[in-house]
Amino acid sequence: MDAVTARAPAAVHGPVPEEAAQAPAAVHRPVPEVSGPRRRLFALLWSGGALNGLGGMTFTLMVPLLALAQTGSPVAAAWITAAGLVPNLVLHLPLGVLADRGDPRRMMLLAQTGRLLVIVLLVAPVILWSAPVHLLAAATALHSVCSTLFESASAIAVPCVVPEEEMPAATARNEAHVHGTQMFGRPLGGFLFGLAAWAPVLFNAVVSLAVLAVTLPLDSGMRKDEAPAGRGRPSLVREFSAGLALLVRDRLLTLTLVVCALTNAVFQVVWLIIMLVMTERDLPPSLIGAILAATGIGGLLGSVLAPRLVRRLSVPHMVALCGWTWSLSLAVLVLALSLDPRWLLAGLPLTWGMIGFVGAHMNVTRGTYRALHVPRRLLGRVIGTDRVFTGGALPLGMVCGGYLLECLGPRDTSVLLLAAVAVIAVSVTLLLPFLERSGEAGRRRPAGAAA
Repeated sequence: MDAVTARAPAAVHGPVPEEAAQAPAAVHRPVPEVSGPRRRLFALLWSGGALNGLGGMTFTLMVPLLALAQTGSPVAAAWITAAGLVPNLVLHLPLGVLADRGDPRRMMLLAQTGRLLVIVLLVAPVILWSAPVHLLAAATALHSVCSTLFESASAIAVPCVVPEEEMPAATARNEAHVHGTQMFGRPLGGFLFGLAAWAPVLFNAVVSLAVLAVTLPLDSGMRKDEAPAGRGRPSLVREFSAGLALLVRDRLLTLTLVVCALTNAVFQVVWLIIMLVMTERDLPPSLIGAILAATGIGGLLGSVLAPRLVRRLSVPHMVALCGWTWSLSLAVLVLALSLDPRWLLAGLPLTWGMIGFVGAHMNVTRGTYRALHVPRRLLGRVIGTDRVFTGGALPLGMVCGGYLLECLGPRDTSVLLLAAVAVIAVSVTLLLPFLERSGEAGRRRPAGAAA
């Protein structure tokens, strides 16, 4: 893996809850020796995360297809699919607390066991014995809970087994499997469902068993920070407030949260623009799928290249660079919608691919910074709180985008989005001196500071 990324823990300004204040800064922890067992543990973690993501993608495609096949009602399919969105949004924070309190390995095993039971007890009966289709709504909701718990526990487990100097590459590899499962999971789910309705169910059961198999050996080396001596376990309110306070008071965490929430909303509108333009021009479904796959391709490429920049640039400079590159991608969209229609076939996938490419850099930057500078006892809460805001921006952007497109049309809406992202990029650039002074953690260690 690659060399060291960060220099020192972020400056946390103002009073901090006692638990966060007493937690040791990441930079003061001794850098573990890179060893074969640690590499093996990360390989197992990565494999489990990749398999979990692949199963999740096939499941989320299978459920609406199965609902449509059973009921013939798009409304029923929409409500059943939406049942999986609410738990994923509102439970990130409480499940993050649960993951912080418990052992990551046990949480991952519990999550996968729950997924397997959901598939066997709720989904299979709908297919095999024509059980009420409403079971699919419960299955989708519970499956989402299990997936969220697994992702939270897996995020906490990575810094437990990966040395600091390898964290950028480890984060990039985790980001790569996210984009890889987006590329292959949905087509695979559609292919399996085309073979037989039970095929994706069987596939998901096998995947859950495989994840259990690679998670079981993770006991050795899975250690978290010890609780402060002489103190009992704090109340849930204090645990919530400790993670939230650290997220709010660390200016680099706040910066990346705000930028990602705003751009997530913007990119939902971009997705709507692309879908509207392609359907208005009666493009074949295969071509639509190929264009939408561009974000996965760009994300994979970005995941490979991101550690190089993360090693060299501070967090504020990475955020500013991402903002300007996103602005460039939206400028391509505006040009594609303004010029001859033949430019669309090049401009739309280029824009969508650039968004995924830059998004991978942003996610690697954020994941590396959190893993190195957030105390492990607070990591699940910080990640959960972050995902509540960034995930909550998705439906907001979708709804606002629909009204914008209805009022302004695709081209004028894309100009407005370009202006919004450019304002974000300019704002971060102007704040760079202030962010650099207040966030020394975003800078590299001097050469030779670590082996």
